[in-house]
Amino acid sequence: MKRMILAAAFLWAGMAQAQKRDTVYSSATISKATVYYGYGADLAHSTKANLVNGVQEVIISNVAFQPDINTLQVSCPENVTILSYQHRIYTKPTPPLPPKPTPKGYDTIKLLQKDINQIVSDMGINDDQLIRISKLIENNFMTPEKKNISSEELIKLTTYYADKASSLKHKNYELQVKRLELQEKINDIHQRISELEARQNPAPAPEKPVGQLILQVMTNTAGPANFDFNYFTRNAGWSPTYDIRVKSIDNSFKLVYKAMVSQTTGLNWNGIKLNLSTSNPNQGNTIPVLKPIYLQMYTPVVYESIKATAAGTYMNSPQLDEVVVTAYDNDKYKYQKKNLTTSNTRMNNNNVDDLVQDYLTLKESQLNTNYEIDLPYTIPSDGQSYSVNIKEQKVVVDYQHISIPKLDRDAFLIARLNSWDSLNLLPGQANVIMDNVYLGKTLLDPNITDDTLNLSLGRDKRIAVDRKLVKEFSSAKRIEGKVDSYTYEITIKNNKNKAVEMVLKDQIPVSQVKEVEVLLTNDGNANLNTETGILEWSVKLKPGESKKYRFSYKVKYPKDKMIQEIR
Repeated sequence: MKRMILAAAFLWAGMAQAQKRDTVYSSATISKATVYYGYGADLAHSTKANLVNGVQEVIISNVAFQPDINTLQVSCPENVTILSYQHRIYTKPTPPLPPKPTPKGYDTIKLLQKDINQIVSDMGINDDQLIRISKLIENNFMTPEKKNISSEELIKLTTYYADKASSLKHKNYELQVKRLELQEKINDIHQRISELEARQNPAPAPEKPVGQLILQVMTNTAGPANFDFNYFTRNAGWSPTYDIRVKSIDNSFKLVYKAMVSQTTGLNWNGIKLNLSTSNPNQGNTIPVLKPIYLQMYTPVVYESIKATAAGTYMNSPQLDEVVVTAYDNDKYKYQKKNLTTSNTRMNNNNVDDLVQDYLTLKESQLNTNYEIDLPYTIPSDGQSYSVNIKEQKVVVDYQHISIPKLDRDAFLIARLNSWDSLNLLPGQANVIMDNVYLGKTLLDPNITDDTLNLSLGRDKRIAVDRKLVKEFSSAKRIEGKVDSYTYEITIKNNKNKAVEMVLKDQIPVSQVKEVEVLLTNDGNANLNTETGILEWSVKLKPGESKKYRFSYKVKYPKDKMIQEIR
């Protein structure tokens, strides 16, 4: 029995020693981050751990707080087998503070406290004497049996008791002042002790939590082993933003492509390589399935009858007054469009742009585009947006003015990009900078099917536009029905010192019912889109030249009806 107990004790000691020995600690270094459009990032780490022979636990620190553990990929030497893995957020416990030595000031505090206690005792004795004097006065002067005391004796007793009470109250006042002085000294000593302790033993900063990856590994060869691993996390992302730089001298157009990168992974990205991807792994990759849409004859009365019959209630078949054809859609898909919030940061250093161009590698696959920047970037884990210049490119554009005076009396300058498919653009805001002057923001949305991408650069106040209703040619008549006549006149003047070409747009209403008829009586030499009712003029204006355009239309409808605009 003793041998069995001794063997169990040795076995337990050996297991405890093996447990201490078979836990290996390591710290990972982040080397590259692939940041996805919208939100999400793939972080690549590397570390080295000194392994021992057998099964052991490798605890790797400096991992993101919230990785998608299902996307973890670990690369290790061939002689190492990974048995399992898990993730945790670990906070190192704060060590207890060492016992503080008793400062010398505490001895002085004890002596002063004794003096205060003595003062409190003396004040208590004096208060007790004052109470007794009050009782003596009450017993000697207020009771009926004491009324035979002579006047001289009464005066002597009154004077004695009054002097005695005054002396005791005066002593108590002096003792109270001395007590307050001693208490102030004690408070001052306490404050000096606290300041001294704060300087000598500052409070330790609380330990910050760290993400840890715990690997259960097995190897038959002891020694250092390199581990490379990567995973996906949602706590990062980038959104595109642009700078549109225009020079009036040569009408050059330069598009600066930038990314606003932010992350809250719990790790500060210090001097890492960035890879910006246009893909979004958060979107589903499952192909939608079209399901049949069935049409059937439906009347509410018949349907209620069927339900009542099924419930066991007899009802006579109703007369079919009308038949309504209703379509049922058995499948609905919902898509969400996320708003991209970009920063107002503008970088005007062309040298930085040229430097990024030299270290930028563009890789295109069948599904996305990756911008690999071989430069060290530092992105703190604070959730703030940091501007990263991707590239800049000179683009051939056609400039044109456009005006829609019915909605806005200003003329807008637009840039028409004919060959924009190769720019790999994403939706985002763009800063318009003309001749190094910031003019405002515009929206760049490449999700169109047109061959030409139009970018609004801003308002041109040197082109005056006016639109008015010509009342003498507008009227409302009632003959067989109502006939409303409208005539509008648009005036444009070029106040610039050079000629301009512009597109002028207006519209007439479009009828969707037979009872309402719209007739364009004067098109003003405009091109009419009969489906939308939009009128369009191509205008060329010399410096200082003005032109007028007039169009008219009539609306006929029954006199007992009213019409309304539906936009």
